[in-house]
Amino acid sequence: MVTRVGLDGRALANINKNRGIGRYTASLVEALATARGGYELVLFGYGDGPEPGLIDPVAMGTVEWRQIPSSGDITFYGGPWNHLLYARAVKESGVALFHGIDHNMTPLLKCRSIVTVHDLIPLVLRGPYLGPKSWLWLRAHRAACGRAGLVVAVSEATREDLERVWKIPREKIAVVHEGVSERYRPVEDEVLLEKTLGKYGITRPYFLYLGGFDPRKNIGNMLLGFKRFRLSGGRGTMVLGGDTAGSMGYLEDAITEFGLGESVLLPGFIADEDLPALFSGALALVFMSIYEGFGLPVLEAMACGTPVLASNVSSIPWVAGDAAMLVDPLDPAAIAAGLELLAGEVTARSGLVRKGLARSSLFTWEKAAGRVLDLYGLILGGAAG
Repeated sequence: MVTRVGLDGRALANINKNRGIGRYTASLVEALATARGGYELVLFGYGDGPEPGLIDPVAMGTVEWRQIPSSGDITFYGGPWNHLLYARAVKESGVALFHGIDHNMTPLLKCRSIVTVHDLIPLVLRGPYLGPKSWLWLRAHRAACGRAGLVVAVSEATREDLERVWKIPREKIAVVHEGVSERYRPVEDEVLLEKTLGKYGITRPYFLYLGGFDPRKNIGNMLLGFKRFRLSGGRGTMVLGGDTAGSMGYLEDAITEFGLGESVLLPGFIADEDLPALFSGALALVFMSIYEGFGLPVLEAMACGTPVLASNVSSIPWVAGDAAMLVDPLDPAAIAAGLELLAGEVTARSGLVRKGLARSSLFTWEKAAGRVLDLYGLILGGAAG
């Protein structure tokens, strides 16, 4: 009899679908479906299936989809009810093992389980991140980790947070890194490159930031560093790629206050298929986040042959190794110095490009899936949990 393994696919149809967890879920499911590993995969999520374009149809053709009922309410009463509905759907499917991937994992599962933790942002940074709803789902997520056979951390930084904040024993945590999709390769076709840049109103030279705009992304200090770069005679624009809907106008206000005006472009959400061209055309990816569970854009830029200027905190040094220029994200002068070097020093740029291509090649979804399948075997074989 083939062993059935359940996978958490909620991030393919909720607020995370175009964010890091949604991309992680889609990439891991695709890689597991390709590797198979002797398991029958069952994907649990909302609605009739993942939204079109989020996951490879060929991979989905080998995976069973199971719909999770939901009250649509994450409150003191609605949260536990959703956990009960989720646990019942998993029980009825007959899976022997369930892999929780999104946040707010139910702690009520009756089968063996493994839980991925991407980050503990609300508990590490608190402030604007730790509210009543996040407190509720964090409690559930921690309980789910407590009863799981193993907990997967996406980086050493997340593993350290799990030990320090949630007191999860080191021997129960397995670090399994994320991977870089094969679509991320240098774009050398100038016609395609210019066509893609024109689609978003971007002209060269430019620096690129890609991600969210919440406080931990440290956009203010990054813009101050860019202002210093411009005042010292630096050329080029700063392209801030991503959905700005949640920035509540502060982003536009900061750009105006800093006197950057047309030097900063806000193209909005960038389609996945256009990212390799935007990376390839940039002087550098600028990534000054003060906290990341992993920091995948760093590796994606490297895979496209783009130099990276990134912060020297959280998971980023672990992900980047010696293949990025790392600076203090709270020091605009250090950021400006990095921008000046990468805009004008050919030797520095070429060295980072070479190292970045080599570094990014170490992080593949095939490797991640292989490691996850090994962990499934451990838990089902009784060596864990």
